[in-house]
Amino acid sequence: MLLHRMKCEAIRVAKHVLRPSRRRTRPHALILLYHRIDQPRVDPWNLCVSRENFRAHLDVLRGLCEFVPLSAIPDLISAGRPQARTPVAITFDDGYLDNLTNALPELRAAGAPATIFLATGWIGRPQGFWWDRLAALVFDSGPLPRRIEVPFGNETFCWRSGLENERRARAALHRSLWQRCQVLPEEHREATLAALEACIPPLRRHEAARPMHPDEVREMHASGVMSIGAHTVTHRPMTALNAHEQETEIVRSREACRDLTGVTPTCFAYPYGEVAEISPRLVEKSGFSLACGTDEELVWPGRERFLLPRVSVGNLDAVRFERWLTRTWLR
Repeated sequence: MLLHRMKCEAIRVAKHVLRPSRRRTRPHALILLYHRIDQPRVDPWNLCVSRENFRAHLDVLRGLCEFVPLSAIPDLISAGRPQARTPVAITFDDGYLDNLTNALPELRAAGAPATIFLATGWIGRPQGFWWDRLAALVFDSGPLPRRIEVPFGNETFCWRSGLENERRARAALHRSLWQRCQVLPEEHREATLAALEACIPPLRRHEAARPMHPDEVREMHASGVMSIGAHTVTHRPMTALNAHEQETEIVRSREACRDLTGVTPTCFAYPYGEVAEISPRLVEKSGFSLACGTDEELVWPGRERFLLPRVSVGNLDAVRFERWLTRTWLR
């Protein structure tokens, strides 16, 4: 494990050192990844960006880069020469309501196209994504019980707080539950969440954290600003599924996006960025033209178009965002 971490860190440093010279001589592009544009009470993975900061990000990007649709990236990279301004594509994962209410107006004002990847099985479900429900249960609830027992498929998950620090206890519980829920089939995961809600009911529900309804997806598509991509049906990682299950998730999410908008999507994103060896070929076979993961790097010539990298963006203000962008990706 230690050797693997050292190797990964060495590769990361080498990429950082070589990136400036490569940018001067080779075509490249940047794909940014957002999830939510909102300021929720609970954000354990730091995936939320405030609307004010998102507006600032777009202002910075407009001054330094060239906004392009995600679908244009492969052709731009194959052009053979670097552009004067780095092409940047903006993407969103999952299908949150605040992408429509908060992100879309800012994108329209900035003249920036974007792609939103829908986990189609969650569209229209009022209870919200499972990971948000879990986070609310653990972090936005009353005092934790000293002992928790809930079903996990055919097993039972038992947890007992051994930490005096409440914040650390909640973080440890959340991490354990999230890792298990991530790979569970939906019916088992729902049983687990229902049992958890009986043990530690959340203090409140957050409307903006819900997925969009079908009519909201159609409104977003009709804007002409946000194009729709597929993100599987259930949002389970590809690495937890066999080949047949992966293909079913990929094909059905493509069909669902087409049914929602009347347009067949050409772009796909892997849940959690996790990719099994066969996944890119299954995506290609299903009729997509490209697919995105979460490997943080610029897009370079020769990059597998069904394994395009994306860079996740944090809730940075204008000054910190520009510093991060120029020192890490545009230097």
